[in-house]
Order: sequence, then C-alpha cells, then structure tokens
Amino acid sequence: MPFASINGVKLNYELHGESGDPLVLVHGYTGDITDWRHQLPAFSPSFRVLIADNRGHGQSEASGDRSSYTVEQMTADIMALVDDLGFERFHLLGHSMGGAVAQEMAIANPQRLLSLTLHDTTNSFAVAGMNPALALWRDYRFKVAESEGMRAVAEFTSPFPPPPHMPPARLEETKERLAAMSVDAFIGAWEGLASWQGAETRAQAITAPTLVIYGDIDTQFIIDGSRSLVATIAGAELAVIPQTGHQPQWERPELFNAALGAFLNRVSGER
Repeated sequence: MPFASINGVKLNYELHGESGDPLVLVHGYTGDITDWRHQLPAFSPSFRVLIADNRGHGQSEASGDRSSYTVEQMTADIMALVDDLGFERFHLLGHSMGGAVAQEMAIANPQRLLSLTLHDTTNSFAVAGMNPALALWRDYRFKVAESEGMRAVAEFTSPFPPPPHMPPARLEETKERLAAMSVDAFIGAWEGLASWQGAETRAQAITAPTLVIYGDIDTQFIIDGSRSLVATIAGAELAVIPQTGHQPQWERPELFNAALGAFLNRVSGER
C-alpha cells in the first residue's frame, strides 16, 4: 500500500488499472478504500482508478487536531494527491462526506473534471444535526467515544435496521474498521462535515457532466439533498438504486456499477 505525504499527514492510496482516463473515488465519513471493493474489477479495465483513505480514516494518518478534519481540508488533500500523481483531468465520484468534497472540487476546479458523480450525498449536512433521533445517536456515540474508546462505539447496536441487501459479513467488517478509528478523527470529521457551508446555491457553478445516484431507502435528508442537487446542477442526471440504503455500491453493486458505467461510458464517448 503506497503512502503519500499530503498537507502534514500520510495518506494511504491505491491505483488500479493501466490505461484510460483517471477515475477518482472519494469515500464517506468513517469509510475507507474497501468501500470500493466491488467497483475496482468493474472499472479498472477501462479507467485508472484512484482510491484513497481520507485523513484519519482507514490506513491514513490521523491528526490529533480535530479542527483539521474539515471538508475544505479533505478537499485540499485529495486535490494535492491527484496533482502528485500527475492527473490533469479526471472523472470524480464522491460518496456521502466524499460528495461534499467532490462538490467543492467541482466548484473550485471545473476545468479539471471530465465528469462528476454525487453518490448518496447532499448539498448540506447541517440538517442532519437538526433531526432529533440522529442528533441523540450522534451525541451518545461521541460521549462513549470520549469515555470508553472506539471499540465501545463499534459494539453498539444501531437503532437503524440494516438495508435488506447488505451482506452481514460487511457489517462485521465495518464494525472492526470503526473500532480502529481514532476518537479525534471520529468526532472531528463529523464536526467538520456538520459545519460545512454547503452548496445549496453554489452548486449552480458546477459545469461538469453530473450524475446523482442514491439508494431509494437512504435517509430522507440524503434523498432530499440529492434531488435538490439534480434540480440545481444544469443537465444533471439521476439514478435511483432500488431496495438500497446509504451504500448501494455494496448492497447491490451490479445495479450501481451498471448505472455508473453507462454514465461514464457515455461521457467518455462524447469527448
């Protein structure tokens, strides 16, 4: 696993594929590069696929400064990594928190993007803190993380039932991943996401061909935010993956890959 020293931390990344345009995949909060396990065999034959662990996630280094886990900082990290690898223009996909990063990249660097895919994300995460159930769950987990550590957090039984197509083995894998995360990254990344300025109106500046994709049983604020992005970004396309929640790329990868592949192939063919 190669590492790159980026903005004061070491980022774990992998490159897959020998030819084709670059495709950069950015995972979400508490995620890591294993989020893309089912996409690598589907897309690496045609694209050079870059996957990376965001700071404090997976095998990447965790900063002890909780204020360093902002969306803007993670955006700077991914852009610096892309530049280090010599990618001039690239396809970009962001999942959840990674979707916020992708929006910032698309707004600030429109000339660099061949396409943009916003995957189970929204134009503002502030609303998540206003939901009483989500806020209670967040605050309780943060309290336990501070007092008992991340293993205790990982052992919680979620009040939200798993979607019907999520493999049980994946649930166990993500539990172990969460247990290994630092408390600073766990709390800092959420606080950074909640304080993100959002892109409700700024998304109008996105000019890259855009696909918005989400699972039809994801949380309502993600669905509402995804629909708002489709309405805001000129020419944006929408794909809804049936019977899936927040991670259709894992829950029903064949449907997710088909929707993403059709979009990428069409955009590539139109160039």
